[in-house]
Amino acid sequence: MRYYVMEPLGNTKLPAVKNVEGAEVVLCPDLNRFCDIDYDLSCRLISERLKLLIEMYLLSYDFVPVIYMDVANKSQLVFFRFKPPIYNDCEASYRKDGVVSWISFSGINTPTIFTVQSPKGICSVVVSIAVAESALRRQILGVDFNQISD
Repeated sequence: MRYYVMEPLGNTKLPAVKNVEGAEVVLCPDLNRFCDIDYDLSCRLISERLKLLIEMYLLSYDFVPVIYMDVANKSQLVFFRFKPPIYNDCEASYRKDGVVSWISFSGINTPTIFTVQSPKGICSVVVSIAVAESALRRQILGVDFNQISD
């Protein structure tokens, strides 16, 4: 089975959130510039559209909401914290920036969505071809899928 690294595409990032475990509300003016973001790696947040897709593959994952509110314009955007479980039953090589570039699995029951962590501490979200194709069919924005060599 082929796997892909899920990476953010584009320069726009969501305003930083605290590293709390629970739900969070962030006050932020001009939310229109964030409507095209479905994945933000720096804050580890996904949009509701991407959440609905991932729920089909990670059935028991507990998504925690982060709500961005523009009080002046009476609007809000909801994102969800997304930290897939780390998978260690593999060997991997990494690019200079710490993102996984090659992977070899030891076990036969590889998860559909998981995280691998480089020695530098950089976490890469890895998805199977089924997840990547589903996201592309649904025109998920701000996400790039780079194939991992095996």
